[in-house]
Amino acid sequence: MKFDEEILASLTSDLQTCRSYIRQVSQGMLKGNVSKYPIFVVTRSEVDIDLGLPIINREEMDLTWAINASHLEDFVHHGVVSQERVQDFIRNYKNPDEFMCIFLAEEGLMSFLFMPYETPQSKLDVSKEQLN
Repeated sequence: MKFDEEILASLTSDLQTCRSYIRQVSQGMLKGNVSKYPIFVVTRSEVDIDLGLPIINREEMDLTWAINASHLEDFVHHGVVSQERVQDFIRNYKNPDEFMCIFLAEEGLMSFLFMPYETPQSKLDVSKEQLN
């Protein structure tokens, strides 16, 4: 799947701003046994996404992207990840201590991205997985 460079640059910029907070939320979900598979839903749409709970309000933070905290079980419940694909998702899921799992919910483009919490100074390494 091809990602628009503008989308990726904008998302990367916003995630730089709130990276440590997202990591804290992820660690809280893991330690609180909410899920072993935290997922952060990002959207630029004005329409609210019915996945997870809002954690970053784009207007309050002067960002382009709004971010909700969710998890695999919520994605299965809402039919975003089918029950038949759960094992594929788990197999592709990266270590949540090192990577944030992002679900990009953009009109015409919905995909999972794994972005490292620690970004190299040169180029951001983004792993894209098509899982649904």
